[in-house]
Amino acid sequence: MSSLLVRDVTVGDRPGRAVHVADGRIGWLGDAAEAPPADRTLDGGGALLTPAFVDAHVHATATGLSLTGLALHGAGSLRAAVAQVADHAGPAPTGTVLGTGWDETGWPEGRGLTRHDLDAVVGERPAYLARVDVHSATVSTALLDRVPGITDLPGYSPDGRLRLDAHHAVRQAAYGSVPPGQRRAAQQATL
Repeated sequence: MSSLLVRDVTVGDRPGRAVHVADGRIGWLGDAAEAPPADRTLDGGGALLTPAFVDAHVHATATGLSLTGLALHGAGSLRAAVAQVADHAGPAPTGTVLGTGWDETGWPEGRGLTRHDLDAVVGERPAYLARVDVHSATVSTALLDRVPGITDLPGYSPDGRLRLDAHHAVRQAAYGSVPPGQRRAAQQATL
């Protein structure tokens, strides 16, 4: 039986803890000073220790579209994000503008994208820009207009920043507008 002791870790909100693992199973958790002996010891340096997170699925089309579409992860400001959307939308005057990865938390403007920002650069085109969390998005007025009853759904906001059911409904409309060839290319990009 092999054993491992991980010392000086924070478990939950409690620093100075230790975890003893024997044959791949946690057998003890407590104050590091009271830890049982082990074959091997690691110093956690005060790091947070959490259970493993395992996600055994991927959304091939959505992942591929984020890999092949407009990536806003590096936009350092609202102004930069809007400029990237304009540059991306310009060469292809038709079709839905798809993008992902914007994160307003560090933007100097102190706010995220709104539908008015998008409408100014995409015009009458539908646009769907997933936030970095991929559980919310900002969409254009043209995309909102394609989803009957959107204003009654939980998570709807008139500024085009959507969450919950409203987000799911517009995402379905946006991804549903992707032509079959683009869909296949996105799925291939995921593999």
